[in-house]
Amino acid sequence: MKRIHLAFKSYDAHELLCHAIAAATDLYRAADLSVTLLDATFVPEDALPDNSFQSACSSALIGYLRGQSHKIVFTACDKPMFWLYGRPGIDSLAQLQQARVATFPDAAAPARLLQRFLADAGVAPGLLPSRDDTARLALVSSGSVDAALLGALYLPHVVRERGVRQLAWIGATLRLPSTGLAVSGELYAREPGLVAQMVDIYQRSLQYVYDSDESVLRCVLTDAFAVRAHELDQAVATIRECYNERGYSQDSLLRAALDGVASGMGLRARPAEDLFEFDTIKSNY
Repeated sequence: MKRIHLAFKSYDAHELLCHAIAAATDLYRAADLSVTLLDATFVPEDALPDNSFQSACSSALIGYLRGQSHKIVFTACDKPMFWLYGRPGIDSLAQLQQARVATFPDAAAPARLLQRFLADAGVAPGLLPSRDDTARLALVSSGSVDAALLGALYLPHVVRERGVRQLAWIGATLRLPSTGLAVSGELYAREPGLVAQMVDIYQRSLQYVYDSDESVLRCVLTDAFAVRAHELDQAVATIRECYNERGYSQDSLLRAALDGVASGMGLRARPAEDLFEFDTIKSNY
């Protein structure tokens, strides 16, 4: 049995739904693969173990723009699952001018996405890096900050129960492959068969997300991500709105994503075709 690692930044349905489905339906076992999760929040990419895949494609995209060798081979989600919420009394983005906004740590890709989103919206609040979704939700719901950027640990219907207002969904305006499968250029060249195998597994996992029989999806959301029974309808609807049913993104979206992120970070643009490699997933159609 071949052993591989799946490095993630956030344990939520945005990053790890396809993995959780593959594990629950024995797709890994059928392929003779043993997949170990690795929290890569504080692990440099060049320190990841051999045969490591990454689920946070937006991080791989930023690394590529900084000169690292990456390949994104599968898109699970290209409408990033990050939402901006305001405390009670904050009803619009305009009210965030000079406000206090809790965001992801500076090195995290979502922090960069929020900076670009706010710049496009023409507002300039103070950004306060905060540890994780739990801390950011506590800060905004208590009124300790004026707004907070949250990921998919708490889906929008759950956050609204805390009395805060959704101001924006980042994925509605900033489209880019945020999660899926990314690998180093070295692994892509050394193990093409393994990469193709993982792409095939993730494609089959993705089919469960959109299957008319929702039993597998609902079971995985409950068991792996602690979604409560009365929340499942809304959770399924949100995930299907954000995810990409094909498993790959259109060329025009990819070029715009790279150019937009590069511009926002003051980095030189690089060719999309050197980062995105969807031949395997496309060949399955």
